Amino acid sequence: MVISSFSVWGEQCDVASWDSYPSNKDHPSVIAFRHDVIRGLKKGKPFLLMEQTPSQQNWQAYNAQKRPGVMRLLSYQCIAHGADGIMFFQWRQSLGASEKFHAAMVPHVGHENTRMGKELSQLGKELQYLQDKIIDSRTESKVAIIMDWANWWGVEYSSGPSVDLTYIDRIMKYYKALYDLNIPSDIVEPTSDLSKYEIVIAPLLYMVSDASIENINNFVSRGGTFITTFFSGIVDENDIVRLGGYPGAFKELLGIWVEEVDALYPDMKNGIRAEKQLEENEKTFECQLICEVVHNENAIVLGTFTEDYYKGFPAITENSYGSGKAIYVASEPEDNLIKVLIEKYCEEKNIKPIFKTDAEVEITRRVKENNEYIFILNHSNILQKVSLGKNSYTDLFNGEILENEIEIEPKDVLILKNSG
Repeated sequence: MVISSFSVWGEQCDVASWDSYPSNKDHPSVIAFRHDVIRGLKKGKPFLLMEQTPSQQNWQAYNAQKRPGVMRLLSYQCIAHGADGIMFFQWRQSLGASEKFHAAMVPHVGHENTRMGKELSQLGKELQYLQDKIIDSRTESKVAIIMDWANWWGVEYSSGPSVDLTYIDRIMKYYKALYDLNIPSDIVEPTSDLSKYEIVIAPLLYMVSDASIENINNFVSRGGTFITTFFSGIVDENDIVRLGGYPGAFKELLGIWVEEVDALYPDMKNGIRAEKQLEENEKTFECQLICEVVHNENAIVLGTFTEDYYKGFPAITENSYGSGKAIYVASEPEDNLIKVLIEKYCEEKNIKPIFKTDAEVEITRRVKENNEYIFILNHSNILQKVSLGKNSYTDLFNGEILENEIEIEPKDVLILKNSG
């Protein structure tokens, strides 16, 4: 039997921690997702960042320097996603061996009168000023994304249907839609307690145990909204196919059955025509990677394929189950359609963005007792404006009262406190 060893390991540890070494080419959502995964190992408890570099690394193919402001920005992004402590590797730059060109707080020049030294000093003073205000605060999410380590291995060590069928990339499609909407999400396991969530999303949940099936079915029957995708529910925890037709584990829940799984070549596309219940203008969106031949049994069809021998067959369905809904996406749609889908069900559940902003401005929130701490992170290279709505907030860095619309400089960070 395959065991989700990372989750078992997490339960035995007092504190989860990790080392964050993103490339300059990584999108901020990728870095945010990794932090959320680590937070999920202890079911939402704060974690520690054991290592990050003040600037460049030495082991990537291209070891670019962090641009001005980015070290501070990424440090606060880590705190924004649940860290109670951030540390650096290394203190003094090595004189020899394999990490001698890895950046350090004290570089080879021997002093901190450098661009990076000044940025580190600023960060240190700010963290000292914040004291313990944010420590022990938690992220509160109404949306969860299921990520299962055994499923990851099961998908990518399986032979077929496509070499491009990678697990984390499929999760990121849905995580980024939430990220762009500034709707927080937790990363959970299929057997986690789902009762506090309104929406649970499980992309490519290929491997499912009986306990996971029961847990997800109970979540939906009690009023939850469950979204899953192609090639889900196929095998049990021993990687043995569940007979009776795909998506084996979820046939009754989803109200469909899948006759065939078609793997598209990289240069191939299909289309999904959205019905009015999903997109008022009935637009057509591109899809790729996998297209399944779906037979509808009890579900509502929200979208149909536009090409090939399964033209007109369901591509997106919604099925009522108990007091809840189960949605199936039988292909990989373009990002715009995933965003439409996420917005539809978030609106149904009255799940709203913390603030609506440009996609390059990240908003997160941590809550402690009656206080909420809102992080505004401008990952863009331009000045951005953010509407704060009707509430007023205190800028934790300078004590200024902020309300209405504010401006935030490129690569800058604001932490706002709202006492409820």
